[in-house]
Amino acid sequence: MALNKDFIGKSYSPTAEWNVEAEHTMAYARATNTDNPAYLDEKRPGGIIAPPIYAVVFQFPDVAQPLFDSDLRVNMMRLVHGEQDMTFLRPVRPGDVIKTTATVKAITDKTSGELLDIGLESVNQKGEKVCDVVMGLFIKGRTGKRDAAQKAEDDARKQEGPPPGEPLFVASVDVAKDQSLRYADASGDHNPIHKDPEVAKAAGLPDIILHGLCTMAFVQNALVDKVAGGNPEKLKRIKARFAKPVLNGETLTIKAWKQEESADKLTLVVEAYNSAGVTVIKDGLAELMR
Repeated sequence: MALNKDFIGKSYSPTAEWNVEAEHTMAYARATNTDNPAYLDEKRPGGIIAPPIYAVVFQFPDVAQPLFDSDLRVNMMRLVHGEQDMTFLRPVRPGDVIKTTATVKAITDKTSGELLDIGLESVNQKGEKVCDVVMGLFIKGRTGKRDAAQKAEDDARKQEGPPPGEPLFVASVDVAKDQSLRYADASGDHNPIHKDPEVAKAAGLPDIILHGLCTMAFVQNALVDKVAGGNPEKLKRIKARFAKPVLNGETLTIKAWKQEESADKLTLVVEAYNSAGVTVIKDGLAELMR
C-alpha cells in the first residue's frame, strides 16, 4: 500500500530530551576512526564538542515516530536509507540538552517505489537551533508512478558525476572488520543487517554491511582534517546519497572537488569509493566556512 500523502507537513512532538554526555560523544568519535582532539581532549581550551554528525544519535529516537506511525503506512521491510542532508548551525557540547521535532517533508513517487523525506530540527536547552536534517528514505515496491518532470530529474541525476580536473584532496580509510559492530554500539542503531550475517544474507546482502551514516562520518572526518585544519566547527553542511553498501574490512577512498569558492565559504563535491572502485557515496556536497 502506498504512503499516505495526507501526512505531508505533519510534525511530531519531541519524544524526550536528549542529555549529551562526554562519554557518549567520545565513544561515537572513536567508532568512526577519528582521534581529533576537538572531540577527545577534555583538557582542550573550551572543552570538547560532539562530532557534527553525532546529530544522527540524538535524532534517532524521533525518526521512529513517523516511521512507526501506522497511518503513514511505511513498510519497514522495504525501507532503505537513500540520502542524508545535514546542516550544522552551532556546535553540540557535553551538558547540552537536545529536543528534536520530526516532520514529514515530502513523499515522491518513483517507478520502483516512493521517496519519503523526513525533516529533523534539533534545538538545545536555550532554544537555539543546532542542526537541521532532511533524511531521504526509499520504500521499495512498484507502487509509485513518476510524472514526466520527475523522470527528467531522475535521468539528469544519473548522468551527474564529479567535476572535471584533479580533486582538492584524496583520503583513504580502512574499515575495520568489526566496524559495523562498534558503530552500532556507539550510535544506538542495532539494525541486524549491520550485526547478523544470516539476517543480512536473507535481505539479499553478501554479508553484514556498514551503516551508511558511518561511511558519511568517515567523509566528515576527511573534510575536517583535509580542508578545515582539524576544526569541525567550520563544517556547516554535508549531504550524501548512499549508492552502494560498504562491507567491513574494505578500504574506502574519499575524493573532493571544488564547486564554488567565496571569501567566507567553500563548497565541495564529494564522492567515496570502495576497494573495487565502485561509488558508495554519490552526489555528495559539503559546505565549509573559510
